[in-house]
Amino acid sequence: MDTKADLIRYDIRRDRFGWTVYDVRTGQTAVIDGVLQIGLDMDEADAIADALSADGPLPGLPNLAAAARWQQAARPEPARFRYV
Repeated sequence: MDTKADLIRYDIRRDRFGWTVYDVRTGQTAVIDGVLQIGLDMDEADAIADALSADGPLPGLPNLAAAARWQQAARPEPARFRYV
């Protein structure tokens, strides 16, 4: 196992719409109350990763599941190509 995985369990990485919290050991995206931890702002993702790595409560993040849900209306539409 690599050194980073020995030191911390969860970390963040950039995704298409913000930041993703992931398990360093498996590479899988973190899930809290059935919600993938993706598309988060950097500070929120970092706080979640730190709390999960410490295996403690998620302080200062009330109603986390609702806050982390994808808001499709806020996401940009995918590019559509037309052949002329």
